[in-house]
Amino acid sequence: MSRHKRYPVRIPRHARGIRAQEVRGGAEWTWWTDEWLRRLEGMGLKGRFGRARNYAVQGQVVSVEIEGNRVFAKVQGTRETPYEVKLDFNRPSSAALQRITAAIRAEPILVARMLADDLPLEVEEIFRREGCDLFPGGKLENAADGRKYDMISSCSCPDYANPCKHSCAVLMILGEEIARRPLTLLELRGISAEALCDED
Repeated sequence: MSRHKRYPVRIPRHARGIRAQEVRGGAEWTWWTDEWLRRLEGMGLKGRFGRARNYAVQGQVVSVEIEGNRVFAKVQGTRETPYEVKLDFNRPSSAALQRITAAIRAEPILVARMLADDLPLEVEEIFRREGCDLFPGGKLENAADGRKYDMISSCSCPDYANPCKHSCAVLMILGEEIARRPLTLLELRGISAEALCDED
């Protein structure tokens, strides 16, 4: 007699949400898309990407809203009510944001390229010079709220893992948005398109 406990297979309810395209090559697959995934894998999320990818491709992510440095989403799982996911990206200090914004604006070609949905490598370097990460996954030292990384997630699901597969599915959808519009990365760090274009 087997002593292994058997768990029932749980199939998520069908949803007509946002479907990930899973672009793997061509013009839409960019260096910043690769870096986005590399950073997330560095947070130990690679093992959850298989299940999260299924959720993202099948359209289980019902909605995604970006408000400043926070992302709010709903993901349909096995329960009738979609789970609520929140991603919170760390923002650099006000002084650091001012210096980063000024450094980018000092190079009009960088602003022009970003407004044209390109992300120059120089932008990441500007963040790095200020001791800040443009991409998620950077480790924080002695954070006041106890967070280990510069991004934290929460989900209303009962899964003990954090980020769970629902949060990872949202990160995949967010990654595709960033692939199309890399300026979203700066907005998550507290720098809007308006801030880059405003005249002094």
